[in-house]
Amino acid sequence: MPLFRTLTLTSAIALAAGPALADVTPTEIWDDWQSLLANYGAELSFDRTRNQGDSLSIIGLTASFPVVDGTSEWNVGTLTFNDNGDGSVTILMDDTTQFTVNMTGPEGQTGTVGMTLALPGASIIASGSMDALRYDFDYPTMELTDFTIEGDEIPEDIPVEISVATSALTGFLEFTDPNTRDYISENTIGLLTMAMNFSGETAEEGSGTFNLTMKDLDQTTTGTMGVFAANMSLAEMIEGGTRQVGTGTHGEVIYDLDVTTPDGTFQMAAAAVSGEIMGAITDGGIAYGGTTNDVTMSIGGSTIPLPPLTFKMAQSGGTFAIPVVPGEDPQAFALAFSMIGLEIDDMLWGMVDPMGQIPRDPINLVVDTSGNLTILEDFTAPEYAEGDVPSMPGTIEDLNINALQLSIAGAELTGDGALTFDNSMGMPMPAGIVNLALTGGNGLLDTLVGMGLVPEEQATGVRMMLGLFARPGAGEDTLESTIEMKEDGSVLANGQRIR
Repeated sequence: MPLFRTLTLTSAIALAAGPALADVTPTEIWDDWQSLLANYGAELSFDRTRNQGDSLSIIGLTASFPVVDGTSEWNVGTLTFNDNGDGSVTILMDDTTQFTVNMTGPEGQTGTVGMTLALPGASIIASGSMDALRYDFDYPTMELTDFTIEGDEIPEDIPVEISVATSALTGFLEFTDPNTRDYISENTIGLLTMAMNFSGETAEEGSGTFNLTMKDLDQTTTGTMGVFAANMSLAEMIEGGTRQVGTGTHGEVIYDLDVTTPDGTFQMAAAAVSGEIMGAITDGGIAYGGTTNDVTMSIGGSTIPLPPLTFKMAQSGGTFAIPVVPGEDPQAFALAFSMIGLEIDDMLWGMVDPMGQIPRDPINLVVDTSGNLTILEDFTAPEYAEGDVPSMPGTIEDLNINALQLSIAGAELTGDGALTFDNSMGMPMPAGIVNLALTGGNGLLDTLVGMGLVPEEQATGVRMMLGLFARPGAGEDTLESTIEMKEDGSVLANGQRIR
């Protein structure tokens, strides 16, 4: 099941599970749940209802959701709506519920995935009015466990154990427009953990563990719940009115991986102090990005012929925004990533530079691009990926190099530029200008020659090549180059034709 469809379905369940003036009743809230789940394609069934005073219970409740090539089922059990006497309603569900997903492959293969969702002590309160409904939720613990996988082509005993858990999950969901299902939601999670354990029956099958913890997650989301169906592509969901913009932060993150194979062992551990994240579903496409701060990572094990190595980085991050809805007009895209302050383990430096002649300043890499694409096909549709040889879903119209930076070993390369593309010949042909500047390059090359790492004749060849493409800049040991690509396919470097 595609990731975006999984997230949307999960969000619908969480929002339905997740005080103001006016009054609401148990029956109204139950009706709202049915409407919300039906909007996401759910078919509800239950054994019976029970009314006791100000309480409404739905007994034996099951929600079935269609998914691509199958169905999913959520066995809720008993769902109870209690009138609190102050215009609000408390929703209670069983401490443990079951999820099952049944799928059929293209050649008739069948498979089933099962899991248990535990929500002991969950508190959900609905308040406000049906025109401005709010859900406040408090989940002391939430855990997904007991993952099972069965199928025609799957071994009976899958030696993998997975669990995902949160603690201190609190927040609210408030609908701001009952007609369009506009909403705002905020939540915090004190701790998120994930654990995976693999243990083969024999040494040849190997074993391994993976553990992840994240602390102090905060998230704010606004959006609109659009029309949803299981066979919808992401583009169709956007056209159906789905919109979402979310931002969040997190505190410390720690994870470790430990694998044992017949060839030896491998260990990796990493930690970060904090981070930020954002995501959006907009009119034309999707966007995602984030940064991670103060990262430390170590790797080791017998499969690496070195002692354990440690790396540090002040910040890493990236963003992308891509259009997904087909149309005749160009649509904006963006792609950027960065690594700031990367520090390499001194042992690695010592292997190539035992005397410390090369500057060991932290390494920086920044790439920031944007431009316009014309999307011709819905590449988010399942049938697109199932094609034998998928065609290109669109064309690139222009590309801006907003920033380019690489600084390493005392040298720094920077650049920017702007290109347009002619797509009439099948392959996009670029035209435009790229500006580049290199500082400290000759000094680094001299150092490498003096250390014996680069032969003098190779260094001479490199300098001759730089002379063809670059000119001296204003500063010391600075080279500059303006690369111009013409519409006729010719290429000029600093005004001199090189192709």
